[in-house]
Amino acid sequence: MVYSAPYQVLGQSTQIYNWSYMNANPQGTNFSPQNQLGESNVGQLGVKWVFPIPSAPSVPGLNITGEGAIAPPIVVNGIVYLLTNYATIYAIDATTGDLIWNYQATLNRSKLPLGYLVGHMHGINYYDGDVWISLPDCSVVALDATNGVVRETISDICAGIPGNSGVYVTHGTAPVFYRDVMIVGSSVSEGTDAGRGFVAAYNISNGELLWRWFVSPPAGGDQTWDETTCQYPCHGNVQPYPGDWGTMGYNGNHTLVGADISWGQFAVDLHTGVVYLGTGQPSPDWNATFRPGPNLYSDSIVALNITNGRMLWFFQTTPHDLYDFDCGWNVVLGNATVDGHQVEAVYKACKNGFVIALNAATGSLLWYYNPTSVVRLNTQNANYIQTGSYNATLPWVGYPSTSSYIQCPGDTGAVESDIALAYGKVFVATHNFCTYVEVSPVNKFGSDVWGESELLPLTQNANTTIYALDQSTGKVAWTFSIQGVPYRGWLTATGGMVFASSLDGNIYMLDESTGRLVDVIHVGASLYEGITVGSDLEGNILVLQLVSSSNYYAGGGGVPGVLIAYGLTAPSQSTGGTLYTLLITTVIVLSFSLAALAYRMLRTSPNSVK
Repeated sequence: MVYSAPYQVLGQSTQIYNWSYMNANPQGTNFSPQNQLGESNVGQLGVKWVFPIPSAPSVPGLNITGEGAIAPPIVVNGIVYLLTNYATIYAIDATTGDLIWNYQATLNRSKLPLGYLVGHMHGINYYDGDVWISLPDCSVVALDATNGVVRETISDICAGIPGNSGVYVTHGTAPVFYRDVMIVGSSVSEGTDAGRGFVAAYNISNGELLWRWFVSPPAGGDQTWDETTCQYPCHGNVQPYPGDWGTMGYNGNHTLVGADISWGQFAVDLHTGVVYLGTGQPSPDWNATFRPGPNLYSDSIVALNITNGRMLWFFQTTPHDLYDFDCGWNVVLGNATVDGHQVEAVYKACKNGFVIALNAATGSLLWYYNPTSVVRLNTQNANYIQTGSYNATLPWVGYPSTSSYIQCPGDTGAVESDIALAYGKVFVATHNFCTYVEVSPVNKFGSDVWGESELLPLTQNANTTIYALDQSTGKVAWTFSIQGVPYRGWLTATGGMVFASSLDGNIYMLDESTGRLVDVIHVGASLYEGITVGSDLEGNILVLQLVSSSNYYAGGGGVPGVLIAYGLTAPSQSTGGTLYTLLITTVIVLSFSLAALAYRMLRTSPNSVK
């Protein structure tokens, strides 16, 4: 059973709040229904404890071991679970911040088609008493949530993939669940060595592979790919294209193109047994010399029957992507009112910046919103939702010229964060962060062959706009602007507010109905991750904020960082509010210096149990 909502512990009246999935629950809403923290007392938030993230050890199998953490910390039954970029999970007492247990994953690359692996782990989920993690060596591990003991391992998920002639570089997206079925996605390179992306389903009771669904054709291509993979009653919003994907650049040894599943959380309908997921951009990112056509099913939202893996429908957001506009981050399941009737809806914001609502049963478009603040330049195919047209054969932007150009939205897109769904609204953070691009050839096989020779982010004009959209109509309820910085991470809705953790070092708390700024906590360090919300076993609400590496992509290198837990204090003890929180900053600085010492202490008991 997944505790995605508050529940009561047997024998006591305390109400416990959990955040059991990357995005709070199986529906991916980034919403906590707690009512202990609200506008009237949010100014009383103060630091309860700080957990210094130990410095990264050497992890055999990783080409680069990333520091710190970027994955949302989850909270279940009074325990906080933190996944690091070096594939360690720390279980932390939600009341005290003390370590309960830790688990360091080991990787096995033997006989697997793995590429250049970077420590960049996106999330963990809790299901039926276990914490589940997807590892870069194409394996999934389930740990007993109480003591960190390995309960189950499914290995070699990317071994023997039919039609694959590329490599996999798993980023560690957490699996999702429906009854006794686990659904997990692959991750491929963004270069010309991309593998054949897929979704796989396993029976968690015996580890049996149930089915696979593929994003792209096998090596050598499939002239009827669009027709044979979406047969009636399956349907989509892009017409079949004869020879879609071409021959994949196949030379009898390697393909030079591919596509993948997005690393964002899938949404699961626990009533109908349908999983909704996003897919990644076609690889290589900026040069389509070897991939004519819309490149189905890249840059799409896809509905799959969990029982048999059959595709029910697809909705492609950027046909023939030349810009790296994947559909990463979360897919959200909710409800919309249409002609006076309530229908189940799928909500998504992809990197092209359009926010969409789809009928969950049919995949038909309920509404879309093109943010008025988003600057668009040299990204024509990405406007397909609005224009209904695209160029299926353009090899690169500006073809045949090889001159450099400016791309807006840039390589981070217009949305590089999770959306939230609550209070009848969709909350989305958009940004302007244009990119200077130089074109380069793609006739070589490799992880660093992306179709461009230089990407230069244009930081001087960066800005962020947060939108609140009516979830039934897409109409704008309010906006909130943050100048000078783009946005990365996620938005969180709780207590009648929307929390936005920004690269300017602030946690903004906005009134959900008006967008009015309620309060601010100034952490000081740039915030690349949002907050998650849960409680300890006494029912005391915690607001958890990661402070990670000062790197927009939060990949390898950087500083270890810390996890800060805020809780309600007496008014005289408050360290939150609009004043600069000196205590927080001091603790962070001290924590960084203590990280190495903490790691040495943990190494003395690598899987200690409290």
